[in-house]
Amino acid sequence: MIRIFDRIINCRNAVKAIRLNWMTIIKYFFKWLPFSIAVGIASGITASLFDYLLVEINFLFMRNDYIILMFALIVALVTGYVINFLPETAGPGINFVLKRMDDNGVISIKSTIYKFFISVFALSGVFMAGREGVSVFMGAGISSFLSRYFGIGSKFKDYAILIGAGAFTGALLKAPLGGALFALELKYVSDMDYRPFAQTIVASITSYTIFSLLRGSHTFIQLSQQPVWQFSHIPHLVLLGVFVSLIVYIFVPMFYFANCVSSSIKPIYRPLSGTLVALPILYVLLSIHNVDFLSLSVNYGALSDILQKPFPVVESFSAIFLIIFFNSLTIGFGISGGMILPSLLIGALAGNIFGHFFPSELLVFTMAGMGAALSATSKTPLAAIVIITEMTHTDVVIPMTAAVIVSYILTFGLNIYSSQSACRTNSKSEINF
Repeated sequence: MIRIFDRIINCRNAVKAIRLNWMTIIKYFFKWLPFSIAVGIASGITASLFDYLLVEINFLFMRNDYIILMFALIVALVTGYVINFLPETAGPGINFVLKRMDDNGVISIKSTIYKFFISVFALSGVFMAGREGVSVFMGAGISSFLSRYFGIGSKFKDYAILIGAGAFTGALLKAPLGGALFALELKYVSDMDYRPFAQTIVASITSYTIFSLLRGSHTFIQLSQQPVWQFSHIPHLVLLGVFVSLIVYIFVPMFYFANCVSSSIKPIYRPLSGTLVALPILYVLLSIHNVDFLSLSVNYGALSDILQKPFPVVESFSAIFLIIFFNSLTIGFGISGGMILPSLLIGALAGNIFGHFFPSELLVFTMAGMGAALSATSKTPLAAIVIITEMTHTDVVIPMTAAVIVSYILTFGLNIYSSQSACRTNSKSEINF
């Protein structure tokens, strides 16, 4: 009888444990869900305009060597003028966003507008910068602006920023799930902030849907064949992860060194100074590879070529180091743009070197190299796998994971975004709206 009574007590306790937090559910559906959809719509429309301007400006200016030179110098001058009074708009801008999240602050609409215009010109050609820095900054600015109208208190400003960052990134990279995961993994090096997960996914899918309706649903990276791989190549992919890690140990310190050197120059002159030194490097890079690096940020065509066409090993090595120096001198000196694209490019070239020894599996090695490089530089391993899968519409998750995990572990403590926290330090364990 005592055992039966104890079981009845335990059953009653189990029933008590099943409680619905109606207040949280109501607030989610009547505040956070509308907010996420609104952020997604605004991000999708803004990202579509951004992409449209990239394509049109690239078409107008990237056809003549003299125009290209003048275009680069004008962009550097304008960027220097903007970062002179709005320093947060320089470079990727992600460090500034992460700091604002720590302070539960907001991204001003003024900074967001200026970031939009200098980024449009920077990514239209020449500079090979990534879209994710702009995406995180723009999305954070949009969500910060809208949060005041949806009654999002200062306690949850960081959640609002993550939602906007994921939405804009998902649209501009055409990777809704990967964009959301990138934003959630970005804040902490060793921990994903899963608390605003549902809202970020809703916002990202909404923005991606709007972007696809306005700009088309085609993938950025066009593949002419499907990748094939064998389990016997897993050890080689592990070695690829080690190789990419060694490159990242050169890439990240070089970027920080260039950024440190640039701090001794007045902000208004920084982008121009770095660009003047970087342009000869770009000329050498263009003479080595017969790929369209000048339109890389617009259509990812050069990346598609490197993924599928074998290049001589010496040329690939030289291109890796030239890209490292070029991006350090441009983005490191304040040119607006992200580091995802340079990372993907370096990883693809590293994979191309390995693929030289396994021609039939070239695509697998280049894609795995991209994932390994992105994971190592930004410390977003899950997002790296998902983003590449979505950008190519192919499945090489298992071989890519082998390279991604190795590069992530071997470069732990080294990341391109200095404001990333090592772990979650606040006491909020759940979203209690």
